[in-house]
Amino acid sequence: MKKVDQEEVARRRGIYFQSFGIYGGISGLFDYGPLGSRIKDRIVRIWKEMMLSEGNIAEFDGTAVTHQEVLKASGHYDRFFDYSVECTECGNRYRADDLIQKRGIEAIVDREWLQNKILELNMKCEKCGGKLGDVKIQKLMFQVEQGEGQEPLFLRPETAQGMFVNFKEYYRFFREKLPFAIITVGRGYRNEISPRRALYRLREFNMMECESFFDPQNEMWIHDPEENLKVTFLTNEGKEIHATPRDVYENGVVKSQPMAYFMGLAIRFYSRIGIDLNRFRFRQHKKEELSHYSSETWDAEALTDLGWIEITGIAHRGIFDLTNHIKASGKDLYAQRVVQRKEMLNKVREVDYDKIKADFPELSPKIIAAIKDGKSKLEAGGRTLDLADYIIEREEKVTVDRENFVPIVIEPAFGLDRIIYAILDHNLGLRDESGYVFLKIPYEISPYDAAVLPLMARDGLDQKANEIYEELLRQKFTVIYDDSGSIGKRYSRYDEVGIVYCITVDYETLKDDTVTIRHRDTREQLRIKVNEIPKYLGLNPWNGKKN
Repeated sequence: MKKVDQEEVARRRGIYFQSFGIYGGISGLFDYGPLGSRIKDRIVRIWKEMMLSEGNIAEFDGTAVTHQEVLKASGHYDRFFDYSVECTECGNRYRADDLIQKRGIEAIVDREWLQNKILELNMKCEKCGGKLGDVKIQKLMFQVEQGEGQEPLFLRPETAQGMFVNFKEYYRFFREKLPFAIITVGRGYRNEISPRRALYRLREFNMMECESFFDPQNEMWIHDPEENLKVTFLTNEGKEIHATPRDVYENGVVKSQPMAYFMGLAIRFYSRIGIDLNRFRFRQHKKEELSHYSSETWDAEALTDLGWIEITGIAHRGIFDLTNHIKASGKDLYAQRVVQRKEMLNKVREVDYDKIKADFPELSPKIIAAIKDGKSKLEAGGRTLDLADYIIEREEKVTVDRENFVPIVIEPAFGLDRIIYAILDHNLGLRDESGYVFLKIPYEISPYDAAVLPLMARDGLDQKANEIYEELLRQKFTVIYDDSGSIGKRYSRYDEVGIVYCITVDYETLKDDTVTIRHRDTREQLRIKVNEIPKYLGLNPWNGKKN
């Protein structure tokens, strides 16, 4: 297919467009329009259906506003930043490492190194040619003020932390058995230095994330990586392998069975929603690329007009997150496993109620509450009390057959906006013979099941077309009615936004109750009875059989 300007089509046809356009827009913020919203929702529905049908997976819906202590425990508060550099003349800002990598140089993410390399290469502003200033740290999280004297909150930079801090709730839900996984769909927020084209790098973005929890002694998902489609795997040593996820796991290229399993699930998902697997690969992170929480990461990447872009990251987060939240909160986020029965000494801490009542009879409820809240000091009776003085510690022998452990986590994280960008890039093209734009996306993610079109908006054709439209709506199909312009222009209009079927009501319809159904890709037209339309589209419009 001949290429087409995705952003122009997306804006003109209501797929996506820049937010606040009447005020000049804001870089890194985009809205989905009437058709893009439907495509996005259908992709989300397919992803949820696929994930939940695997078993041992449940949904989570958490808040975007996040407690500061959560982000301190996760490492984002201290480590989530990029290095920026600003033109001293026009004020344009850049990510320092991006500027250097454009020269074909592997950037080291260190402020001093980046500053020296910019000076060494005598780099100038790409916009005006002016001098670049000093390399500075830019925090990537958006801060939300609560009010004077209160700690700030933050918009979450990822959706994962809500699932980690609620691990115990889901552990109980799954009857304290591993493995299990939690999925969520929501928005993340990052104060990007230089948001890039369209949906690629955004300040507010849509994510579909999964956190899967395992016993380190049995790091196995409940199913094997069954996907048999072969794709390219690019190792951190630069070696390309064309194989299935099972192959790369059995050959030791991918170390974790669950990672290979989720790779297979991702391949199945992407082939279903229109990603061209000939322009798709898994790329292993190099050691210096790894996030602070990851021991191994593979990115699913799609080749687009922007080059290779990450659309999914599958990271082995180990015990990093739960361990840090246990330390920071002091709460029990452990799982348990059965072990051989044994005797051991158990330290018991008890509140010394008698001593509290003897020393501070009137303040005892307040002191007891402070101890139960985990406080170590308390202002009472005109002095500062060391609450450890009112705790009794002793040892007792107990027989145990279970032990605590911290589960490991493997995280497949899908970037929904980038997925949509890649789908449009892989499927938008021009017809060779006419030059008309068409979007060859699968039926399952088409914004509508069909368009209902009267040949003319007169002579009763529009009335009959409206009757068919209303009946299809009643049968739960998503359809759109259109009687504006010539029938040829309307066919082109819906080809351009990916609608697979156009149902045309003409004069013959009034005689024998038949319509024509036109297919977007072949442009073939079939004549069928009106009452056969639902069967033709598929009694279940989500069955995916019509392509």
